[in-house]
Amino acid sequence: MTENTVLDFVQQLLETSHIPVRRITPPVKEWNQLDFGLRSDILHIEDLHLQLNRWTQDFLPNHIYHSTDEFQCNYTAFFLPDSNDLVTCGPVIFEKMTCQRLKEIMDKLNLSPELSKSLENYYLRVAFCPLQSSYESLFIVLANFLYGENNYTVNHIDSGELDEWYHKHAKTLLAPEKPFLSIQMIEERYDMEQAVLAAVSNGNETKAEELLLQWASLQMPPRMVNELRDHKDYTITLNTLLRKTAEQSGVHPIHIDCYSNRNVQKIEQLTSLEQCRNFQKKIVRGYCRLIREHTLKNFSLLTQKVITYISTDLRADLSLKSLSERLSVNASYLSTLFKKEMGMPLTDYVNRQRIELSQRLLLSTDMPIKSVALQCGIPDVYYFSRLFKRIVGTTPKVYRETSTFQNFQALNKTRPSGTD
Repeated sequence: MTENTVLDFVQQLLETSHIPVRRITPPVKEWNQLDFGLRSDILHIEDLHLQLNRWTQDFLPNHIYHSTDEFQCNYTAFFLPDSNDLVTCGPVIFEKMTCQRLKEIMDKLNLSPELSKSLENYYLRVAFCPLQSSYESLFIVLANFLYGENNYTVNHIDSGELDEWYHKHAKTLLAPEKPFLSIQMIEERYDMEQAVLAAVSNGNETKAEELLLQWASLQMPPRMVNELRDHKDYTITLNTLLRKTAEQSGVHPIHIDCYSNRNVQKIEQLTSLEQCRNFQKKIVRGYCRLIREHTLKNFSLLTQKVITYISTDLRADLSLKSLSERLSVNASYLSTLFKKEMGMPLTDYVNRQRIELSQRLLLSTDMPIKSVALQCGIPDVYYFSRLFKRIVGTTPKVYRETSTFQNFQALNKTRPSGTD
C-alpha cells in the first residue's frame, strides 16, 4: 500500500464527514477558502494570506500540527514526506455551537452584534465531530505510516496569534450586505439532499447511506429549543422526501403509504438523537428496497395496474378473465402485453407471487399448510402442494422442516420492514 493510497483513504474518510482536505504548496496567495471565507467574507480581512504564510513558514517535516483558532475551529496540517506539499484539514468543531457558546465567543472577541447571524450561518457549514480523540487518532495512524513509527511529533498549537488583527479592529467589523455564506450553505445542503434522493431512486443502498452520512455532517439550523423534537421533525421531513422519491420512481402509492405511515409512528417513539440518526439510515435503506422491489416505471400503465392489483391482495380472483374485466380491456391483448413486458405469462407471474408469499409464511409462522394455501389465494391444498413443488423443488412440509432461519432472512433481505 503506497503513501498516496493511505492519504487518499484518510482524505475520503474525512470528506465523508464533510471535513475539507487540501494539498497546497506554500507560500500561497489565496487562503480565503481555508476557513470557508470566515475572515475574508465575514470579517473582511484583506491580508489573510500574509498572516497564514508567516504562520506556516515555521512548520517542520515529520510534524503533525493541530491548531484551534479564536472561533473554536480546529485545523490540522502536515508536510508530505520529502515534499514541499502541505496538507491541511479543517475546519472542524468538537463542541456543538449553541447560541450561548456563540455569544461567549463574540463577547470574548468583542465582535459587533450585527455579525451574529452571519457567524451562526457560518457554523452550520463547519463539520461537527463529537470525538476529538478519534479525530486525532486518525492522524497518529497516518503519521506512523507516512513517517515511520515514533518518527514524528504531534504539536498542539494555539493559532490565536493569527487573530490579533481583528482583536484590534473588532468594533469596526460589520455584517456583510448580502448573506453569501448563508446562500452557499443552503445550496450545499440542498445539493446533498438531491444526491441522497437520486441514490435512493436507483435503489442504491450503499451510495445512499454514504451520502446520508455526509448530509448529516452538515449542521441543520435549529428551529426549536427542544433538540430532540427538532431531529424528529427533520426525520419526518426526510421520510416525506423519500416517499415522493419512491412515487416518482414508479412505486404504487399503496406500497408507499403503508411503509411511510409506519415510519411516522415509529419516529414519534424515538427518545434520543442517536435513535433519530439510526432511524434515518433505516428508512433510507427501506425506501431503496421498496423501490427495487416495487418500481414499475419501466412498464406500461396497464401492466403497472395489473402488478399493483396482484400485489395488493393475492387471495383475490387474479385470473386473466377477472383482471381484464376489472380493467375493461381485451383479455387477449392484456395477456400478450403482460408476457411481452414481464417475460412470462400472467398466470405464471401470479403463481410465483403466491408461492413466494407462502415461503415466507411457512418460515415465519406455524400456520397449518392448508391455512397458508388459503392465505395465498389457493383454496385447494393439494393443488397448492403440487404447484409449490414445481416452483420450489420440494413440498411445503419438507421445505418448512428443513429450512432454517437464514432462509427466512434471505427471502426478506430485499423487503423493507413494514411492507408486507
